[in-house]
Amino acid sequence: MKKWAVGLAVAGALWMIVVLASRSLSLAKISNYPGVFTSTWVQYRGIAPSSMMVWAFNVWLVPISAIEWTVVGLGLRAVVLAAICSQESRPRR
Repeated sequence: MKKWAVGLAVAGALWMIVVLASRSLSLAKISNYPGVFTSTWVQYRGIAPSSMMVWAFNVWLVPISAIEWTVVGLGLRAVVLAAICSQESRPRR
């Protein structure tokens, strides 16, 4: 399971780096809605973020994306393994 967690974390981090490098707001909305929601809330509140704040926010999105991918991926893996194990334990007719 450790290999799965590391692989998913690396995939999530790389994906967010690609999203940030593409500078596509529509891609960011699809891939990290909580982050986009937070950034729109900051703008809504009238706070003008500095360039350093924007950079720090973008850097923070990378580990957050890695954590999200790990949690969702391991959760899906657990569901699939549970379904497979439950089918194997059923008596055959």
